[in-house]
Amino acid sequence: MAALMFGSDNAVGVSPEVMAAISAVDDGYEVAYGDDQWSLGLDAAYSDFFERESFVFPVTTGTGANALALAAITPPYGEIFCHQRSHIFTTECGAPEFFSGGARLVTGSGADGKLTLDGLNA
Repeated sequence: MAALMFGSDNAVGVSPEVMAAISAVDDGYEVAYGDDQWSLGLDAAYSDFFERESFVFPVTTGTGANALALAAITPPYGEIFCHQRSHIFTTECGAPEFFSGGARLVTGSGADGKLTLDGLNA
């Protein structure tokens, strides 16, 4: 039996539930680029849920989510430590470095894809 691998979120269509939700609010005109009523409500909804001020960056792909999340917590001069076989290193095509403004991915090794201190020092 072949090993299962993580597939791309770009390789499948939208789930019926997501498409139904989009269709339900696709009525009339809205201001673009995050100033529409739906986008403006995201920060408030997440802030209520997490019981602290939150900011939401809606994106359409996992690559966008991963890159923006790393950029939000890493300064441009920073380093992001990851396993040499990690998804962000092998698949994200430089997006974390681009969106962080220059932070670099630093790879290491370890058994079963788990980064270890010895693997970073190798």
